[in-house]
Amino acid sequence: MKTTRRTFLTGLAATGAAPLISFPAKAQEKTLRVRFYDDLAGFDPATIFRVENENIAFNIFSGLTTYDSKTGKILPDLAESWETKDNITWIFKLRRGVQWQKGFGEFTAADVVYSYNRILDPATASPYRNEFTDVKSVQAPDDYTVVITLNSPDGNFLHQVANYHQGQIVNKKAIEAAGKQVRWQPVGTGPFYLDTVDVTSRIVLKRHETYFRGPAPISTIIFQIIKDEATGTIALRRGEVDLVMRSNREENIEILRKEGFLMNATDDYASAHKVFNLSVKTLSDVRVRRAIAHALDFDTIIKATSPILQNATYTLLMPWMDGYTKDIPRYPFNPGLAKKLLAEAGYPRGLSFKNLSTSAQGVTEFQQFEIDYLSQVGIKMEMELVDTPTFNQRRNRGDFEVTTRLLPAVNPDTILFSFLDPANISPKGLNGARYDNPVAIETLRAAKAEIDPAKRKALYAKVQQIAMTDLPYLPQYANGVIWPSKKNVTGVQPNNLAQVNFFEVDIK
Repeated sequence: MKTTRRTFLTGLAATGAAPLISFPAKAQEKTLRVRFYDDLAGFDPATIFRVENENIAFNIFSGLTTYDSKTGKILPDLAESWETKDNITWIFKLRRGVQWQKGFGEFTAADVVYSYNRILDPATASPYRNEFTDVKSVQAPDDYTVVITLNSPDGNFLHQVANYHQGQIVNKKAIEAAGKQVRWQPVGTGPFYLDTVDVTSRIVLKRHETYFRGPAPISTIIFQIIKDEATGTIALRRGEVDLVMRSNREENIEILRKEGFLMNATDDYASAHKVFNLSVKTLSDVRVRRAIAHALDFDTIIKATSPILQNATYTLLMPWMDGYTKDIPRYPFNPGLAKKLLAEAGYPRGLSFKNLSTSAQGVTEFQQFEIDYLSQVGIKMEMELVDTPTFNQRRNRGDFEVTTRLLPAVNPDTILFSFLDPANISPKGLNGARYDNPVAIETLRAAKAEIDPAKRKALYAKVQQIAMTDLPYLPQYANGVIWPSKKNVTGVQPNNLAQVNFFEVDIK
């Protein structure tokens, strides 16, 4: 197919989105209190991890592009327009007059060059470095133009520069001033800035009054750290908080639903996978991995533990994502076959493995079911619980036997390259399974570069078929997310990254 020139412009005609929202110069003073549910791990885009921290960063920083909260459609952010002729050279025209938070001056193209080179610098040790593997150069011919040249075509590149992880733009002076405290001193161009943080109790965001879309309706957001789910539910019912970030206990959701609280939700935004470290001797045998898969009845587990928030899934990608296919190997519940595979692999009496998880959530009901199902075929799943920062560090280093990973993404390449590319093997990236199949990665690279939509889809299907045959990752469930709130809290819309854009939120 011949490549045609494509140009993307801001505004109603180009994006289908509403014009930029305008607020009065003197915005009202409103405070929103939000239940925050876990240990903090910092907000540096180069190293940030876990959804709760990403929600904070999403509202502090901006990318060249961003996502529509409801549809997931790519929208302009710091770039007001862009164009490409060949999916190799991307030219971004930047907004003028955008101000950094905390007096760091005007945003320019030099900030984009610095931010992306910082991700690419091995000294930064960013787990998202390989998201920019194909970036050949990032140049700023003037203060309001950025030219990014790739090594090969990438039709999904606009996802890579969105307001998420490596796509978030930072300020060089702010980074250097923060030094070793950079993860606790974020400075962005987004609608809110970090005012104060106490890692034991709360995070306070304040409205960025000179935000380029205008000041947000909410002036102050107080995230109160309440780890216990039941306590968070009680806090909402008592009026101690206005909004609960990600309620994940169905009994609490039912209580709040019956009492008339709003159920702000999105379904099946991402899937959780069991990650097998293939450098572990027992797990290096695909028959063992398939035995584990056949031993687990995820349909029954989900119906018993979380039928509102979860659905059984069998694929690496979500059905709404580009490149998804359901034509892949599946591993239905079959304990007899599981025992047979274990015996063939040399473990007729079974085996054991350690499952790394967080002490903050403890041994979940879901995991208790897994332990029971696996024990029935002779497999012992031992829980290894550590605090959340240690959990993140060990997972990113690949220091585990088995763990679970949920990676929200809109771009299918984010998941497939992160999980399957040997260049991303931990600690360089998120390939904690240490998976390395040359055919799979060659096919994936061909899919990414393919311009013909039909051929591209077929190649993505082949990648998923290879990966699900090798089974370095076992899909467990598709996760939904619900943020319960008071009735007078409006505009809470979790997107497909499980993030809420608080610029859209108001208290009536």
